[in-house]
Parts: sequence; structure tokens; C-alpha cells
Amino acid sequence: MIRLIIALMFVGSVYADNEIYIDQSGDNVNIDLEQLGSSNIIGGLNSTNGSMTAAVLTGGTWTLDINQIGSSNLFLTDGILGSNFTGFFEFDGDSNEFEISMDTTGLNGADFVNTYVDVTGGSNTFDFDLGESSAVDYLDLDLIVDGDSNVFEFDIDSEYYTAYMDIFGDSNELNLTKTGYGASSSDAGYFYLDLNGSSNDIDITQSSTLALDWLKIESDASNSTICIVQSDGGTSTSC
Repeated sequence: MIRLIIALMFVGSVYADNEIYIDQSGDNVNIDLEQLGSSNIIGGLNSTNGSMTAAVLTGGTWTLDINQIGSSNLFLTDGILGSNFTGFFEFDGDSNEFEISMDTTGLNGADFVNTYVDVTGGSNTFDFDLGESSAVDYLDLDLIVDGDSNVFEFDIDSEYYTAYMDIFGDSNELNLTKTGYGASSSDAGYFYLDLNGSSNDIDITQSSTLALDWLKIESDASNSTICIVQSDGGTSTSC
């Protein structure tokens, strides 16, 4: 059973803002949302014109594809819930804000997550939280950035994950914290970063338990700060 409700509001002239309010539940659904222009928002059904609440989307074996092309756009969700999820998230423009929370309370399953993020532009912010209270299984995360002064925050609690990130530009900030309690020592977390540009600030923490974490960085960067912490339960440290 699929229940999908989307409300679109086009306010004023053709140059005005677009707003999408969405609430989704059910399995085997594909959702494709695209907004062109500036100051557009995607949020929950309780949103009102100009006032944002978080969208909640639940299901299993489903796909969410969001494209926001323009500047000062906003996507806000307080819960993407359900296993076998594939997400495609694209920003083209400046000063956009993207916030995603997936199963942060541990009350819903969010295993087998495949997420692709593509950002072109500057001064964008991206906040992605997965798990937090209870580790989820199998995350495949890809991030491609081409621009300056972007800020990316990733808080991941997963038994097994791979993260591939390409960042091209100056004055970008990346903070990634990965925790998780593996089922055995054969579980692994793998992080790969290709960094190009100047004045970037990169903080990576991998602190899994009973998991084999790997990390690889290729950097052609100047005037940048890169801090890496790996821990399997030893002395606490941080960047």
C-alpha cells in the first residue's frame, strides 16, 4: 500500500517561490522532485506559506530523487525511515540548505542505504544524520562537491559503511563522525576523500567497535587543515 501526498504552491508571479509539502508512507515507491529558481522549499505537510516544518517519509525498497536548481533553497526532513532506501540529492546554486535525518531514534529500521549527493555552487550547507541512537547496517555514501565555502556535516552510526567523497574548491568545511558496533571484526568502514583546493577544513573521526575501519585521502590542497581520528575503543581524542 502506498500513501503519497504532495502539495505544491506557486505564489505570485512566475518569478515567485515554489513550495512542496510532502508526506509519504508505503513500500516500492519512487519520488522525483525538481525545483527551478530561488528561495524554494521542500518540507512537511504542516508547513504553511513561508513557514517550514520537517517532512517525514517512510517506506521500504524506495527511491527519493531531489533536484533543486537555484539559490537560497531549502530541503528539511525530520525522518527518512525504512530499509533499502536510495537517495539522489542535487544542489546547483548558492546558499542552499539541505538537512536529512534517518532513523536517529533507533525506533525504525534504516538498513541498506545508498545515498548520492551532488553539489555545485558556494555557501551551501548539508547536514546528514544516520542512526545516532542505534547503528544501521550498510551505508553507501557518495559526495561530489564543486564550489567554495560549503559546509558539510555527517553524523553516521553504522556497522558497515563506505563513503566516497570528491571535493573541489576553496574554503570548504567537512565534518564526518562515524561510529558503530559491528557484529564481528570482519565488519568494516571505508572512507575515501579526493580533495583539491585551498583553505579547506577537514575533520574525520572513525570510532567503530568490532569493525575494521579504513581511510584513504588524496589531497592537492594548500593552506588547509586535515584532522583524522581513528579509534576502536582506546584513549578518547578529537580534532
